[in-house]
Amino acid sequence: MRFITRFLNGSSSTGTEVEEKDFDSVDKDANKTVKVKKRKAPTLRDIPRLTKEMVQMEREDPAVATAAAKQLYELCDVAHKSNREPMVATGKYDVLNPLADCLLQNNDEKLHYVCLTLNNLSIPHENKRVMALERIHKKLFANLCHVISTGKKEAYLCLICLTNLSFYEPAQVSIGQYSPRQSTSLRAPKLPPLENPSSMLRILQDVTAHAAKGTKDYRWAFGLLASLARHSENALLIGLTAIPGLALENIRESKIPSEKWSENSLEDFCLFLIMRLSEVSSQGLGDHALEVMQPIMVNDSGIQGLKATIVCAFLDAPWSTYPNYGVVAAGSVAELMGNAFERKGKKNVYEGNAFVLKTAVGAYAALARAAALADENSEDHDFSNTKVVALPTAVAVIFQIIHEIVAHWGEEDSENEFDFHYDLAAGEKAVSALKSLLPALLVREKLPRPSKHTENVCFELSQLLVGFSSKASTIAAKSSSKDIGAKIYEAMQSGLPVLEASYDLWKVGMIKT
Repeated sequence: MRFITRFLNGSSSTGTEVEEKDFDSVDKDANKTVKVKKRKAPTLRDIPRLTKEMVQMEREDPAVATAAAKQLYELCDVAHKSNREPMVATGKYDVLNPLADCLLQNNDEKLHYVCLTLNNLSIPHENKRVMALERIHKKLFANLCHVISTGKKEAYLCLICLTNLSFYEPAQVSIGQYSPRQSTSLRAPKLPPLENPSSMLRILQDVTAHAAKGTKDYRWAFGLLASLARHSENALLIGLTAIPGLALENIRESKIPSEKWSENSLEDFCLFLIMRLSEVSSQGLGDHALEVMQPIMVNDSGIQGLKATIVCAFLDAPWSTYPNYGVVAAGSVAELMGNAFERKGKKNVYEGNAFVLKTAVGAYAALARAAALADENSEDHDFSNTKVVALPTAVAVIFQIIHEIVAHWGEEDSENEFDFHYDLAAGEKAVSALKSLLPALLVREKLPRPSKHTENVCFELSQLLVGFSSKASTIAAKSSSKDIGAKIYEAMQSGLPVLEASYDLWKVGMIKT
């Protein structure tokens, strides 16, 4: 099994996609030398015959059914990626129904090939939509959950298949909140996920509670949970279970230093899960989450340290707990925010699609809020903590995010609501950051020098923020945006070096793009 990275959240030589990491399934036993009769390689035209044999020959001749499942897998293996989308998304072949039926048949060897096939078919973007949202999805989810809950050795393959599908953002709720009726009767009540022992979340909770920690089932259960937690509704539900405590426990008890955690390891998945939960709510993380995160933040300069820093920011860690007066934390999160906006990564640390812009801007805003609170409570009025966070390069990105939303949000030809540049939630968090940083941005020069440039900067930024107030979705964001714009406009009578430097960098960035 080769994990094609993204998240988290990476990349591999076999099939990295632009939008998400996915997992190509490779049969490790396929190349073993065995004496078998030579047969013609299967083609797409063989699919009707193979699916029929795979299902109907199970009772009469299981070996034939298994051979058909293996040939179907070979049609979409790593060497035949081009077949994956035609097999599902075109609607020409009925592949998913037979595969879903075979998940319930008592043939472990065939089940292995069926799960490998489903994994590979779940990678193309168009296939995800069919598998996770169209009519087949309830049957597919139910049968995948059956394999997981019965503890078969292929359970981890089913978890990986669901993880692949979860990278299709519109399907995250349908997967994370899957809760089947307890009876086939249409009159049977549909229970909420946390009240239904057969729901996706309760099955995942059972795996995390009872599977051995060293197993693939246990690790991939947290991998799926980390992916599902990208949606705020799923994150809130996960926070109401015992899962967050188990994730923290896995990190606390790890014998491996955080800088040596491999991508897609149990610890890596758990920290991503905690990061996404903390972004939405501290519920379920308890009072000890910061105690677990702070040593990682202090001692790890890589991606794990960055994730721990983000968790500390979201959990409102006091500014005094950040090392080096917050310089490292502010710099790393500001850099992440810029990279997320430009959809690029950091060499040897994280890929360009590892973090969404909303998370990066939210963490930056949380750091700004912590620094502002420290300034309010400080007796040393000669030192400003918000100046540490108000890096002109970071504030320039804030301006650019707000500008993109004002210019493009709501356009009919804009790509979709998940587009990084037009993420309204990211814009509202950007305004929150400006509100906290405003004292640092409006620091005047010692010798006031009103200039035409200062007037232009203040006028344009005030107009920008007033424009954003008409796009914002919350009353708080609308009010804050107007208030910040007014204060910037009133400050144009004197030179404002930090604000002007940030403005100039924003304009230079706009010219380059």
